[in-house]
Amino acid sequence: MANNNRIVLIDALRGLALAGILLLHHIEHFDFYQKPIYNIPWLIRIDRWVWDNLFLLVSGKAFALFSLLFGLSYWIIHENRVAKGETYFLRHFWRMFILIILGIFHLVFFRGDILIMYAILGLPLVIAPYMSNRSILILSIVLLINPVNIYTFGSYLINNSVIDFRLPYPKVNINEFLVDGSFLEVLKINLTSGYEGSIVWSWNVGRIFAIPGLFFLGVYFSKTKMLTDKPLRFWYHFLVLTFMLCLVFDVIGDVWVQHIENKLHLGIFKPIIDGYFKLVMMFFMLSLIVIIWRHNNGKVWAAKFSDFGRMGLTNYILMSIIGAILYYGWGAGLYKYCGSFTTFLIGILALIFQMKFSSWWLEKYEQGPLEKIWRKITWIKM
Repeated sequence: MANNNRIVLIDALRGLALAGILLLHHIEHFDFYQKPIYNIPWLIRIDRWVWDNLFLLVSGKAFALFSLLFGLSYWIIHENRVAKGETYFLRHFWRMFILIILGIFHLVFFRGDILIMYAILGLPLVIAPYMSNRSILILSIVLLINPVNIYTFGSYLINNSVIDFRLPYPKVNINEFLVDGSFLEVLKINLTSGYEGSIVWSWNVGRIFAIPGLFFLGVYFSKTKMLTDKPLRFWYHFLVLTFMLCLVFDVIGDVWVQHIENKLHLGIFKPIIDGYFKLVMMFFMLSLIVIIWRHNNGKVWAAKFSDFGRMGLTNYILMSIIGAILYYGWGAGLYKYCGSFTTFLIGILALIFQMKFSSWWLEKYEQGPLEKIWRKITWIKM
């Protein structure tokens, strides 16, 4: 497959991941968990159905795919600089610093920003060029399994006891600010307790290890050209394997986790098993998309998301700006009137708008606006 097709596939995958994140954030009111004021039984049932099924299909999977592609993109940039006879080692630190600045701007609108965490946890990627493919793969697997989880399971099996490594959340009712707070009051809480809560949540559900694990796995995928050059037979086998693992973790969750009586143990093991299930389900979905893509030489429905994914940074921040204006108290305050079903429909409309905007923009310019800024500042002469 030509290199251009490889890039289009990556953009399409990124677009699909972003689309899932966008829809999930809309039904969550962008981390503003407040039920609407209506009490219509049939609509409440539909809201619950939309919430449950969108979480099943998207929650944790879209994030994992987005993270995988971040690592994959790192290696493409590294390769491009090496091909020009340049080094990327120090420039990567500068690039991640710029991403932190963009993340801080994103925090103005949404406390659940992932860019700052990506930038910090993406710094160790600079060691990837000095590692063998085998070492990168082993490191990524260890991080994805999570050393803390390994210790927790070992302690439970050997001593029938566990250490609670979870951190306490900030004792602030953020919803109060999102309901009545002004833009500046929400900004202040986003930059302090709001973001602190996001970091604590990421640690408690294992994302602090999962993110670098997916980054390094993305590097491995890129170095070995897994998405485009690996025989389709591998992807069929991987599809079956990940499907079986989904069933295994689902059974573990139903048969063992749901019957843990100790509340402390339940609170620890439930997110661990849930995290593994989401991870293998992402790989199942990825396998399915890759198989369909390669059988049809990229002429599939997923290709429609390539422009949206090509402007991933711009669209990620833009979706939060739109969401904050729509749902927060300082904006239109739609959280009061819109449940999961209505916000899902709004999310579909927002997604269509951003996809159309991306295609229109890329017809006129080579890159998205924030992508252009990020690139310009990254390669500024020092």
